[in-house]
Amino acid sequence: MTKFNLPFACDMAALQSAQRSTHGDVLQTLIQECIEVAEQGEAIAFRYPARPELLRAAGEWIGLERECCGFLSFELSSPSGDETFTLRIGDGAEVKAFVRQNFSSVAEAAD
Repeated sequence: MTKFNLPFACDMAALQSAQRSTHGDVLQTLIQECIEVAEQGEAIAFRYPARPELLRAAGEWIGLERECCGFLSFELSSPSGDETFTLRIGDGAEVKAFVRQNFSSVAEAAD
């Protein structure tokens, strides 16, 4: 169950055509640039080089993803002195399973 009891469903009509295209392009970049995937508690963590364009891409993708999949929880972290940042997605076992299934291509690209 998600933290705020939001429906566990994607609203595919939430994004307009141009937004869907941008979403797909940004996701492709995040898939290609991912350097590590790990389970962390009730979330999946994706690690990236801390380049400004990737941080912007992650933020843009989160904004679009929240439109269609409001039940997902996102956390971006970039510890001081670290040359990477982490994008955590999840919020419970059910959501973690969804992320694992729907983002498996990211894990494969990071291997």
